[in-house]
Amino acid sequence: MSLTLTPNHPAAVHLRRLFLAVITGSFVFLLVWIIYLATSLPEHREVAHWDVAWVGFDCFLVAAIGMTALWAWLRRPILIPWAIITATLLCCDAWFDIVLDWNTPELPISLLSAGLGELPLAALLFYAARRLIRLSMAAAWARSGRGEPPRMWRVRMSVLDRPAAPRDEHPAEH
Repeated sequence: MSLTLTPNHPAAVHLRRLFLAVITGSFVFLLVWIIYLATSLPEHREVAHWDVAWVGFDCFLVAAIGMTALWAWLRRPILIPWAIITATLLCCDAWFDIVLDWNTPELPISLLSAGLGELPLAALLFYAARRLIRLSMAAAWARSGRGEPPRMWRVRMSVLDRPAAPRDEHPAEH
C-alpha cells in the first residue's frame, strides 16, 4: 500500500517549504561564494591529480551517455532525466576545455570539440528531453479531456493530480 500525498497535505506542504528554503538558501550562498572566488582565487595554480580529475569526469560523462543510450533503446521515460544530466555534463566539459585551454596551442582543438561535438549533442539531448516532456504532458492532458496543454512554464506541478489508477501488473511493452 502506497501513501499518495495531495499538494495540500501537511507533509507535502512541509516538504515543499523545506525544499524551497534549501534551494533558495543555496542560490544566495552561491552568489556570495562566486563573489568571494572572483576576488580571491589566483590566476595561475599548479595542481596535483589533474589527470585523475579529467579522467574521472570523462568516466562520469561516458556513464551518463551510456545510461541515456540504454534508456533510449528501451524506450523508458527515465531517459528524460538522463538526457538532461548528460547534456549538462557535456556543457560543463565544453566550458572547462575551452577556458582551461585559453591562450594555449590546444584552444582550436577545444573549440572544434565543443562546436562540433559536445555542444550540438547537448542541444540535441536538451531538445529531446523537452520534447518528451511535452509529449507526455500532451498525452496526459488528452486522457484527462483537457485538450491541448499550455506551455510547460505555465503548468503548476499539481495540475494533473488525481487519485492514482490501479496499477497494471504487466504493462504493455511499446
